[in-house]
Amino acid sequence: MIRRNVIFTVIFILSAGIGFFVNLSQTNSLHLVFFKKIDNATLVKQVIIPIPVKVPIVIYHSVRPYTKGESKEQDLFDITPELLAEQLSYLKLQGFTTISFEMLADYFDTGKPLPVKPIILSFDDAWENQYTYAFPLLVKQKMTGTFFVFTNSLNRGTHLRWDDVRTMRKAGMEIGSHTKFHPFLDDIKSPTLLANEIEGSKIILEESVGTTTAFAYPFGEHGTTTVNEVKHAGYRVARAIRGGNVQSIEDRYTLRGFLVSDSLAEFKRMINK
Repeated sequence: MIRRNVIFTVIFILSAGIGFFVNLSQTNSLHLVFFKKIDNATLVKQVIIPIPVKVPIVIYHSVRPYTKGESKEQDLFDITPELLAEQLSYLKLQGFTTISFEMLADYFDTGKPLPVKPIILSFDDAWENQYTYAFPLLVKQKMTGTFFVFTNSLNRGTHLRWDDVRTMRKAGMEIGSHTKFHPFLDDIKSPTLLANEIEGSKIILEESVGTTTAFAYPFGEHGTTTVNEVKHAGYRVARAIRGGNVQSIEDRYTLRGFLVSDSLAEFKRMINK
């Protein structure tokens, strides 16, 4: 068993005066440091390769009181404030620390350490009830969440107001993009329209609330063309809907996330897999 505070270094000599060493530390990053001896000088170059890390990503939608007679579909995408409060209390009791997608991107890019037992709580579709119920619970527990909004919904009907989004951002919540109109992205054949949904929403958000690091695929659709557009738009990471809790730099544009259910026992099982 490897203790977290132990640093391992292995040195490889490739040839006379040339080699590299591998440094695996508690940061969960693999540090490759290449060195070459030229006369009396040593040239050094460090390459940081973050190893896969366990970060459960939870996907919420509506957070609202139970409504008698709701459909199975509503039941699948809704969670009560009381159950969310139970989940947050459980996470705190078990030593989990909520992080942002930006922090995960920093880990991928620079090897910046993540806290022990990191977890990401994400909220999709910009429902106003997320601001009414989820946001205060997160603040109370001193936790952070990521709210993926599709910009055309804001200030409309039962969706978030722009002022709500700004308030949450100022309070330390992360705001991510969920496109402009929440379409099935893989069905869009026009490159211009696809870019408008993915890059256009990023531009709108950054003009209003600042840097937008993360993207979430509507309906979880992430075909090759869609993923390439997300990369081109300048997002650092993107979240899909697929099984598993281990995130790797190779999957930074198809991060694993699971839909939350109405069962606390199932929630515990999913985050501890």
